Amino acid sequence: MQKNLQFAAKEQQGLPQVQLMLNIIQRTQQHRGLCARYLQDSTMSKHEQRTKAEDLEAAIFAYEVYLDKNPNEQLKAGFAETVNYWHNIHRKVAHKNIDYTQSFEQHTYLINLQLQYLRSLVDYYQLSLDPAADGYFLIEASLMQLPELAEILGQIRGYGTGLLTKGDATFDERAHLKALLLASKSRMDYLDLSIGKAVAAKQNGRINIYENYQATKSQYQNAVDLAENEILAKQAFSLSPNQYYSAFTLGVNSYYGYAHFSIDQLDSILYSRITTLKHQMLALLFYVLCLTLVVAVICIGFVRRLLRQLGGEPYYAAEIVQAITHGDLDCEIETAYPDSLLGKVKIMQQKLKENDRLKSEFVSTVSHELRTPLTAIGGALSLAVGGQLGTMPGSALKLLDIAQKNTARLTELINDLLDIDKLSIGKLELNMSVQPLMPIIDDACLSMTSYAQKYGVHILIGPRFEYTLVNVDARRLRQVLVNFLSNAAKFSHKGDEIVINASVHADKVRIEVVDHGQGIPEEFQDKIFEKFSQVDSSDSRAAGGTGLGLAIAKELIQQMNGTIGFTSAEGVGSCFYVELPLEEANSD
Repeated sequence: MQKNLQFAAKEQQGLPQVQLMLNIIQRTQQHRGLCARYLQDSTMSKHEQRTKAEDLEAAIFAYEVYLDKNPNEQLKAGFAETVNYWHNIHRKVAHKNIDYTQSFEQHTYLINLQLQYLRSLVDYYQLSLDPAADGYFLIEASLMQLPELAEILGQIRGYGTGLLTKGDATFDERAHLKALLLASKSRMDYLDLSIGKAVAAKQNGRINIYENYQATKSQYQNAVDLAENEILAKQAFSLSPNQYYSAFTLGVNSYYGYAHFSIDQLDSILYSRITTLKHQMLALLFYVLCLTLVVAVICIGFVRRLLRQLGGEPYYAAEIVQAITHGDLDCEIETAYPDSLLGKVKIMQQKLKENDRLKSEFVSTVSHELRTPLTAIGGALSLAVGGQLGTMPGSALKLLDIAQKNTARLTELINDLLDIDKLSIGKLELNMSVQPLMPIIDDACLSMTSYAQKYGVHILIGPRFEYTLVNVDARRLRQVLVNFLSNAAKFSHKGDEIVINASVHADKVRIEVVDHGQGIPEEFQDKIFEKFSQVDSSDSRAAGGTGLGLAIAKELIQQMNGTIGFTSAEGVGSCFYVELPLEEANSD
């Protein structure tokens, strides 16, 4: 509909230019006939020829003014060609540097140029592609066929006037005039057909078009009869050239009058169509608006129902579920709908928190209850293995040594369980203070020397930064580094070196423990800092761990305002690191 509206508006825009161009063609035909007579008849004054030339100049000027107000370089260039050609003819006629036959031929060529330009106007404004059938036939008749018919009549007028002025006509001249009359009749028959279709397409609104056309056709018939009766039917001419010219001019002018009348009718048709399309568009827009409002109301109702079912905004519900999925049971859930999804999630959260509390209490209780007897058992086994309880057989000492090691492992597990429980509930207090970093690294390496020797590996310390200060809990940072070193020792090959490096970067210090052992499988790397996670719990070298060391290390480093991480490649080795903020020498 929008496309049809734009189409009709563009058509209507072209009608004023078509009218102006028709006026130029009519004035050119009048000047052609007058110039032929002026060049034949030496008694004719220049005034008549100059008056007609001025009329044509005025018509050309009117069209140029329109183009200035409605700039179009393409149309302006095409029109300039016809104007230049006209000025060339006018100069020759004014100085009588051309005979009447040449004048007539050059004027005819000019009119054909103007008719071509008229067709270009019709094409440019898409008048010949009118999508409405009732307007198309009228355009076909009045804007394309009628001007060409008027030009043939103009040629008949000029040619007949010349013959009457000469006083006789040869056989060839009569044959040429007859050919022009036959061409006009052929055009007239085609015009009859188009006008008939235009009227039939909308009978009630086209009666005036048909009646006006019949009057014009009557003028045409009178002119044709005059040519046939006064020139073709007579050997000796009795009609004066002026009478013939005047009678034919009446017929030609009636055609131009009908062309302008048709353009006015077209303008009315297009205006009516544009108005109708606008009303249809407004009706369609109103319908779309109403439909949009209905859809909006339905959508709002659906969204409100969905929000009631969710208990809150979708993104808020997603954030809550994601937080609980990641183990954050302390997130606050706010919802006005207890029976909604969020309401049920809140109940689930409360139950999970209660279960977590009971689990923590159970682990804490069991761990504390186990620590006391394990301490006693460990002490007794140490005395026995140390020989303080007397001499024992070798087989008994071997069994007692195994029991002592397993007791130490149980004690380590209980200590880790207690640490992770305190960290999870936020009850593990750190003794933070600003202190040198290197003594902590040295202490961790020293304590792991015998452990590393058991696996046949060596611990090396990289570059030293004696004056580097950090704000940490020394015992807990040592615990983290010992965990890194023990893991590196367990997973390194015999004879390998483990390197512990410290490096300073801007406001941070980075501590790395690098090994060249088995590396961490890619599928396990995302779980490396989770509780009770071990690369291969069946591995005899890894079986001594609890699976809590790295989880505890992560929590401790985060509480010391640091970050922890690793890089690893399977079969190449691993690098575990912590980054801690640097402290000034005078920091408290």
